[in-house]
Amino acid sequence: MPLQLGGVETLRSQAVIWDVCINDQCLEATTRIKEFEKLGFTKRQDSYPGYVTLDPPKKDPHIGVFRIISQNGDDRVIWDRREPKEVKEAFQKFKDLVSKGYVAYAATSDGRKGHKITEFDPGLEEVIFVPKTKPG
Repeated sequence: MPLQLGGVETLRSQAVIWDVCINDQCLEATTRIKEFEKLGFTKRQDSYPGYVTLDPPKKDPHIGVFRIISQNGDDRVIWDRREPKEVKEAFQKFKDLVSKGYVAYAATSDGRKGHKITEFDPGLEEVIFVPKTKPG
């Protein structure tokens, strides 16, 4: 798999909320939950009547993602950690973006707070690049 732009979805946890006393809402909630489960989402243990949180399917642990915030929106670059050539290309892309003034932040899919990074780490799940802002 060559270094690519695009083609990566970022799935987030979903909440389904309904009034347990209203039958139509219960049926609609059940349908929505089943639709998410068909997509690979799993229910969290902390769900309770009228409220269910579903977590997205786990990402491929071998795929790294760069999200580049720019005037074009949110561009994605994906690469496979098992492919030395792709790791090398990702390292070069990291260096290029940082040299252009982008600030890199490590991010995790479980929602934990990310942190600023200055060195390429092929083990990170996701790196978000934000253009450096000018004061004033």
